[in-house]
Amino acid sequence: MISGRAAPEAPPGPGAGVRRRRKSRTAFTAQQVLELERRFVFQKYLAPSERDGLAARLGLANAQVVTWFQNRRAKLKRDVEEMRADVASLCGLSPGVLCYPALPDRASSPDPGPSGPDSEPNLSDEEIQVDD
Repeated sequence: MISGRAAPEAPPGPGAGVRRRRKSRTAFTAQQVLELERRFVFQKYLAPSERDGLAARLGLANAQVVTWFQNRRAKLKRDVEEMRADVASLCGLSPGVLCYPALPDRASSPDPGPSGPDSEPNLSDEEIQVDD
């Protein structure tokens, strides 16, 4: 019978006959994921003391929190790159029409809301940049 998970081959060298089993995937609870996501929205990187506190509060190992944040930053980076590629392809299809996000016209809007330089969120490439 073949299992869904096979132990990875050990690299040749000392102890080549020894096979280590890979640790099973951690299934986070919905509450743990919610708290991790909530924290990630505000902080992409955690200081060691913050990481330790979060891990203790959620009942996770420190390494699990480190790995979750690394994976989440990688996912964010992939998502941003995919969105940029989508926008670039849309601009190629309809030059000048879809290249800029549609913003409400302040003159015709019934409730223009706050106005001024800080009223619209403008993110620079540095703010969007995610590095691991």
